[in-house]
Amino acid sequence: MKSVLSALILSLLFLITPLAWTAQDTVGVKAETTALYQKAREQVSKLVGTPAARYAPEVVKKAETSIESAQNGLKLGNDRTTRQASELAISQVKLAQALAEERVAAEKTAAAQKELAEMEQRLATILAGKGEKP
Repeated sequence: MKSVLSALILSLLFLITPLAWTAQDTVGVKAETTALYQKAREQVSKLVGTPAARYAPEVVKKAETSIESAQNGLKLGNDRTTRQASELAISQVKLAQALAEERVAAEKTAAAQKELAEMEQRLATILAGKGEKP
């Protein structure tokens, strides 16, 4: 009888433990999740007026939407939603910054290529013996 009771208690513990973890996600937001949300919100707010806002506005908009989702999760006390949306917002901030850097570099490359073409044309004119026009 004692072993049956022990087995029953043990099996109940195995059933209740996962339920407790699931309930924990919706009961309240953990302190580290709140800190992550604050970090994400700060990063997204700093994007205004940066090259990322100019060159990757669609990604910045998505990051703002993710912060809104995280804020809603925070209001509802849903740790999982808050954490996931905050992590997504941080990733979107990084993506927007990388896209901005890439697009700025592409503009610089295009300008350098134009200057190179002009210099090559100038050199060809000089080498052809036609001289430079003042």
